Amino acid sequence: MKYLGSTAAVLAVAGLLTGCTPPSVDNSAEEPEPTEATTSAPADPDDEYQSLQVHMVAQSGTHFPDGVEGIDFGCDDTLVTIHTVPIHAETSNEHVASAIQFLLDDSQYYHGSPAVTNSLTLSETLELSDVEVGRNSVDVALTGDVVVQSECEAYRVQAQMYGTAAATSGGQDVSITINDVELDDELGLEPFDTGQLRTEQAD
Repeated sequence: MKYLGSTAAVLAVAGLLTGCTPPSVDNSAEEPEPTEATTSAPADPDDEYQSLQVHMVAQSGTHFPDGVEGIDFGCDDTLVTIHTVPIHAETSNEHVASAIQFLLDDSQYYHGSPAVTNSLTLSETLELSDVEVGRNSVDVALTGDVVVQSECEAYRVQAQMYGTAAATSGGQDVSITINDVELDDELGLEPFDTGQLRTEQAD
């Protein structure tokens, strides 16, 4: 894990991002675009056409006028779900891969107003190498370096990655490794509780 100084990572507020699909997904279709921050039940991993459910962060003090809610974590931040336009994925592996790649390919830290943020934009060398989805589990393998500015940023990266993998796969047992090291360990944090996602959706 690499740490950046406080002056190293401020990008201008911009419109919502467009994502790129991983090599295993058919690139002939239009790239997925996000719609709005919402909370909803997990997507059906067997449905070939569905929105990506990627997680971004409403940092402490951010308030949405339409009352969007999410999971509180880390430094009093909120994890919110961003739904993209539906994409085609023949397997659940491809669908999870698309969601993770969506975050990795994003080049804008801030999105919208009020803004949500994507802390993965700082980790430019991270690459997705493999995704395996089981009955109630998902394993994501990455290579490269994860870059964070602070402990708060580490919590945001953790929540975004584990939350996105869990929501997209529908599984609670999530393993994400970077160069064969579990992301939780790489960030020096306690494991992220993906059970929060189901509790929040049931409320």
